[in-house]
Amino acid sequence: MLTLLQNYSLSDIFIFTVFLALAIKSLISFFDWFQDFFKKVFNKEYTKINEKESLEKRLRQGDETMAMLKENQRITDEMLQDLSKKIDILIDSDKDHIKSYITKEHHYFCYQMGWIDDFSLDCLEKRYQHYAIEGGNSFIEGFMEELRALPKQPK
Repeated sequence: MLTLLQNYSLSDIFIFTVFLALAIKSLISFFDWFQDFFKKVFNKEYTKINEKESLEKRLRQGDETMAMLKENQRITDEMLQDLSKKIDILIDSDKDHIKSYITKEHHYFCYQMGWIDDFSLDCLEKRYQHYAIEGGNSFIEGFMEELRALPKQPK
């Protein structure tokens, strides 16, 4: 240190110190710039990789959701087929019940009474309409024609 003071003046040492501080500051600034530059370059790549991973994750979730929806649709289809079969059975049962009812009433009014009142005929007509809508056959149609032909009052 003594040699330094003998060879250089205080102002020279101060100037060297200032230049050394400026050089260190420049070096730090250079490293900061260098670090920022590489962050930007690698950040772009990282962003692309991150976006790709995010899209792949969303695609997997979409696939899982689609598989779940397909399974729900399959279950719903099975339930609808089951309900359709049950409705067909109910319609067939209803047609048989109406057919039985009209046959019973036909035999009562045609063979026992020989006449039919307006209210009973109206009720039978409505039941026959339901029977026809449900796809009933023409067997009952003949009975209805005979019931319509009966007198509306007793003899």
